[in-house]
Amino acid sequence: MTQGFRIRVSALVGIDRLIEAMGGNAEQQLALARLTPAQLHSEQTMDIEQLARLLECCASDLCCPEFGLKLGALQDLTMLGELGMVLRRCDTPEQALKAVRSLMAFHNQSEYWDHRLQGQLLAIQRFDNFHGETDSRHYKELAISACFRLCRDLIGPDFRAARVDFAHAPLSSRHCYRDHFGCEVMFNQPQDTLWIPGAFLRRQLHPSQPEDSQRLSRQISERLKVSGQGRVAQVSGLIQQTLGSGQANIDHIARLLGLNRRTLQRQLKTEGVEFRALLSELRMQSACWHLRFSNMEVTLLAEILGYHDLSAFSRAFKRRMGVSPHLWRSAHREGLTRLTRGTSQS
Repeated sequence: MTQGFRIRVSALVGIDRLIEAMGGNAEQQLALARLTPAQLHSEQTMDIEQLARLLECCASDLCCPEFGLKLGALQDLTMLGELGMVLRRCDTPEQALKAVRSLMAFHNQSEYWDHRLQGQLLAIQRFDNFHGETDSRHYKELAISACFRLCRDLIGPDFRAARVDFAHAPLSSRHCYRDHFGCEVMFNQPQDTLWIPGAFLRRQLHPSQPEDSQRLSRQISERLKVSGQGRVAQVSGLIQQTLGSGQANIDHIARLLGLNRRTLQRQLKTEGVEFRALLSELRMQSACWHLRFSNMEVTLLAEILGYHDLSAFSRAFKRRMGVSPHLWRSAHREGLTRLTRGTSQS
């Protein structure tokens, strides 16, 4: 059910330079993912788990636990291709964020970005459309680090973050994260989030050719419709985005897609999937990933997965996996890249 999530290889722009700067061999490292340095600037796509495994291998082989952070710092708007061109033509950061929310699938099908104001702060949140078995923490850190860098490129050198949240356990020392982002960084949180002062949202930008923004957005939207994901992939993403709100049900998902319940059921059936089974599968994938790669309290995990209480989650998990969440976590911790102790933060 996780097949089909693709990301443009341009998300790795700069990885060859970073590998060489660390004394590695870029061609050999990229060959692990059947890539060449020349392909980093192409329109080619790759499976998201393949990309995550490449980052994990680079971090391990080069003894660099902050590899994802460092690669994110090398990114600029060119990594997003035509979507980056749209962002360059936006009048305000708010307009740019709306474009990212609606057009991100053009660049990366595996994640969804949204934003919301909470008091004086703006939360820019990243949602995974699925959780595979790969240790994708380096990829998640690349995504947030790149978002931080792109915000600075768009808003200006005075851009700053108020806080950064990661849903996983840290890969490096805390001071490394604080130095990188220049703010407090929290781990084992409900969502990957970049918190910034809300005042930045309405700052007037100085776009190049602003009249082209809507035209380019329409062109990308039309191309997304033509080459869009299958219905199962679309529904999978929407389930992940609505789990914590308690709205991951077929009626709500159907409304988000502009369909009625029966039509959605029929479309899923043509791809060999039943909604209830898909919801259960995605919950278990997410549960297993968080139990293995984060120190998140099981009670909080049950909440963000949309269960009514801890006992309901524990029963569902044991029915599917054969053991309790606590026992499963203990059994699958061995062999992980560094998990810093004492990082369970509320």
